[in-house]
Amino acid sequence: MHLDDLQVFLAVAERQGFSRAATQLDMPKASVSRAVARLEQAMGMRLLERSTRRLRLTDSGRRLAEQTAPLASRLASLLAQAAEHDDRPRGVLRIAAPYELGVFRIGDVLTELLLAHPALEAEVELTSQPIDPRDRDYDVVFRLQTTPLPDSNQVARRIYSVARGLYASPALIARMAAPHSPEDLAGWPAILSPEDGEWTLTGPDGEQYTLQPAGRLRAQNVGMRLHGVSAGLGMGLLSTHFCRQSLLCGDIVPVLPDYRIAPTRVFALLPGRRLMPAKVKAFLDLLSEAMIPWDEEGGAGLARWADSVEE
Repeated sequence: MHLDDLQVFLAVAERQGFSRAATQLDMPKASVSRAVARLEQAMGMRLLERSTRRLRLTDSGRRLAEQTAPLASRLASLLAQAAEHDDRPRGVLRIAAPYELGVFRIGDVLTELLLAHPALEAEVELTSQPIDPRDRDYDVVFRLQTTPLPDSNQVARRIYSVARGLYASPALIARMAAPHSPEDLAGWPAILSPEDGEWTLTGPDGEQYTLQPAGRLRAQNVGMRLHGVSAGLGMGLLSTHFCRQSLLCGDIVPVLPDYRIAPTRVFALLPGRRLMPAKVKAFLDLLSEAMIPWDEEGGAGLARWADSVEE
């Protein structure tokens, strides 16, 4: 099997026709047809159903296109970059990130990167759904974790850590009475994220306390959770940086400020350990520099991203 034949098949599948694929590839139509026929013979299956009016993928052809198109695209990008004999970022940088992280952190860094490298393009998807860059055509996927990553084989770099705290509105505290210990929070309404199962607080003496929060509002978006906390609908576990303005205005106040809560760690998930494209390295280096002031654990974040892999 020749990779060139696979590239031709993918062009036919994308363009839905031999003539359009031949134009895209600057090849004779007969050569395109022969390449697809060779691939079908090598695989021992039909990939296309041909008729005088239309061309469609078989089930086998559709699966082959879905599984190999991202890999072929990445390989073509890497080969093109290697052929340039330099490390200038170029091509399309594909990123997936949670909404708040994308809007409030990644956007500025990505804009600076694109201004500095005219040959670079970027595509960003903002989503709360977990994505594995090994299965999808992404160069970097960002994930927020309060627990260790579930997949120990996943290539991941810790970007930085976000401090979190427990907050409530003055009205809610007046209604429920100011707490002095985690036990006093029993029965308090809470504003939750979909991932919240329990909250763990560490006291000044190092002892840990576990809360089982419950409430009527559960939202992925931290802005919506902050709005619910400010309105007195419940207490919430929020990023300290994100709610700083609400704290300054007095809309919310800390709850049990002497008790610590583990930070949220931001990870960059990568497709593999090797063949790091220049566009990805340039982006992660720049992001590391921008995020150092936000790193609540005092680490260098991605300053050592090439030397460490966190599980």
